[in-house]
Amino acid sequence: MKSFFSKLSMTLFLAAALGTVQAKNVVVKDMNALKDATKSAVAGDTISLASGRWTDAKIKLDLQGTPKAGIVVQAEESGKTILVGNSSLEMAGEYFTVKGLVFTDGYAQGRVAVRFKIGNKVAKHVRMSEVVIDHYNPADRFEKTSWVELYGQHNEIDHCYFGGKLNAGVLMAVKLNNAESRENYHHIHNNVFGSRPKLGSNGGETLRVGTSTYCTKTSGTQIENNIFDHCSGEVEVVSIKSSDNVIKGNLFRGCEGVMTMRHGDRNQVLGNYFIGLGESNNSGGLRIINGNHLIKGNYFQNLGGRRFFGPLAVMNGVPNSLANRYIRAHDVKIEDNHVFNCPHVELCVGSDRERTQTPDHILFKNNTFYNPNEGDIFTKLDDISGFTFKGNKYVNNGFKVKEKGMKAIPADTYHKTKEGLWASKNFTPELPVKDNEAGPQWYTPISDAIVLTDKHVKVASFDELTSAIKNAEDGETIEITAPEIHFADGIHLTHFVNIVYKGEGHSMFRYLANANQKPFFTIENGGSLKVSGITFNGRSDTGIVKAGISTSTSPMIKHYSLDVTDCTFQNFDGSDFCAFRAYTSTFADEITFKNCLFTNISGVALNINGQTEKKGRYSAEEVTIENCTFDKVMTGAMEITRMGNDESTTGPSVKLKNCDFIETGNKELGSAVLLWGVQQLDIDGLFFYNSGASGRTIRFEDPLWAVSKIDNILSINAGRIESYYKRKGEHVYEVNKKMNREEAMKLKTNNEFGGSFGTK
Repeated sequence: MKSFFSKLSMTLFLAAALGTVQAKNVVVKDMNALKDATKSAVAGDTISLASGRWTDAKIKLDLQGTPKAGIVVQAEESGKTILVGNSSLEMAGEYFTVKGLVFTDGYAQGRVAVRFKIGNKVAKHVRMSEVVIDHYNPADRFEKTSWVELYGQHNEIDHCYFGGKLNAGVLMAVKLNNAESRENYHHIHNNVFGSRPKLGSNGGETLRVGTSTYCTKTSGTQIENNIFDHCSGEVEVVSIKSSDNVIKGNLFRGCEGVMTMRHGDRNQVLGNYFIGLGESNNSGGLRIINGNHLIKGNYFQNLGGRRFFGPLAVMNGVPNSLANRYIRAHDVKIEDNHVFNCPHVELCVGSDRERTQTPDHILFKNNTFYNPNEGDIFTKLDDISGFTFKGNKYVNNGFKVKEKGMKAIPADTYHKTKEGLWASKNFTPELPVKDNEAGPQWYTPISDAIVLTDKHVKVASFDELTSAIKNAEDGETIEITAPEIHFADGIHLTHFVNIVYKGEGHSMFRYLANANQKPFFTIENGGSLKVSGITFNGRSDTGIVKAGISTSTSPMIKHYSLDVTDCTFQNFDGSDFCAFRAYTSTFADEITFKNCLFTNISGVALNINGQTEKKGRYSAEEVTIENCTFDKVMTGAMEITRMGNDESTTGPSVKLKNCDFIETGNKELGSAVLLWGVQQLDIDGLFFYNSGASGRTIRFEDPLWAVSKIDNILSINAGRIESYYKRKGEHVYEVNKKMNREEAMKLKTNNEFGGSFGTK
């Protein structure tokens, strides 16, 4: 008997030893080999995906490692296994790591690129490390996808890079919609969340934890030592919609948005650094809603955002609010934070006829506010009797702050360090995470930068022009040398070109025949245009041109820019024909028209409507129209719209300066200038003659929170300015006296009103 047990013990020992020895490292070259390897994988195994492009790879990993011997699925060489097309990764099981893969050049048509769940089975103790998802987008910017969905418990995402998300949908979401995914205690750390440009719509969050439905549930997610670099998709860069999370030691750099405690309670925000871009932008810090939060030891610098985009915004709530609306900030401790050169620290943000419940039991303790160029430290938007201030210090322009618990200190208490941070004898700031501590160090992100280059080519004919554009590098200058170019077809731009004419006057662009009414230039996905010194003539010998320049009629995922200087758009005189048209599902970072003439146009000269849904969407972030003349434009000079009342975006921002409007926009109940939902508006120095006469010179459908200036306007025999909030300056003059054009122009230039109006 003894001999039997001795043999059995030896057999079990050898089996265990053999199991350890048999742990394998295999390289797989295709999906079939990967499936076979994962079926037989045991604790301690390593599976390497061969270097190369894996197209439409739908990887499912349901693996079972152990705490002491996990399984590793990795790239054969970090960054060299590239998942393209309709590729995705789903993970379930326990104790394994996925490492070194790159997703790009495609998108997951199943809506999610990486999901910590297969069917109803979630992942636990699964780590994703040094994985890259870069520019993994559909063609349509409003097709909603997510890059990462976290389910299960105790999962880890570290040292990854996520950048270039251009379409709608949260980039990374922690999901709480099953019991196995609550009290999850995930750890998201040392990642780089790279550039996410403005979406022009709600739905552009970078990281969201929970939803309003489950906001009272504990998530326990720890978000630590990540870099959020120019994440500006919408107002909520990080959106916390659950309870008991810790957001600690992250760096927010140049983000035009904020970390938002949107729903849920008992969250801690500790030692994060928010570094902005200065007062002239919308970079923000932290927005506080709901209760029992601790906001401690954070650093805020050069944040210029207001309201929801503010550096430190404490919000009003809706009385008896549902969970998905706004519960006022309450029982919040805001301690030991430093705020430098942030002019818009606002209390009771969102105060309006609905959000009437002011914050309660808000403690500001031992904070420092440094803003030597301003008087008030806080902007108080409602009753602040629910706030208590203790032991706070401030530097301002000498104006005495009335609130108790606020003590003025000398401006020279603080000095700037060589790193550009503000320090004192008792305070030494240090970024919580450095660039070489986050993300995969072997990866270089894809750049979307649009810049002019030194490359230059001259052309004198349509064939030479089309060939030059076809072969041009991004940012190349194409100089027109002929006084007239006869177009045989429309030109489609898929990269950035600069077209100039440097001769006397303009070079004339015109079609000899254009039966299909094609534009001269169509900006396609990836294209941008800078043009100067051109006359776009909409009449051809046979046929007419529907638009001088337009975007693609198909969705464009990439942003574009358009810069038009010293150009003329004439004779676009059919139906709704225009000088420029932006179509749905396209988005411009900047559209600029300077020193241009628009004449004899039937439609809207500048049609930047784009989005028609009432969802707060719009087609251009910044529009500048300066020193331009609109003469005999039938429907109107411009329409720039953002339909709906969503508060999660910053644009459009419109500057309209020193322009003439002559016999323009005279349709019944029409408008010479229609601006609907513009959130930042600067109108200055306009002249209207016989324009908007059957309706309005300017129709501004403005939201309450719009930052607007409408001033220095002279109107002669023209319509009225219409704005719901009556945003009209002191130097707006209306002359209701019939006079001919020459008399009107003379009155404009005589300067008898004490101002300067129209073109310079």
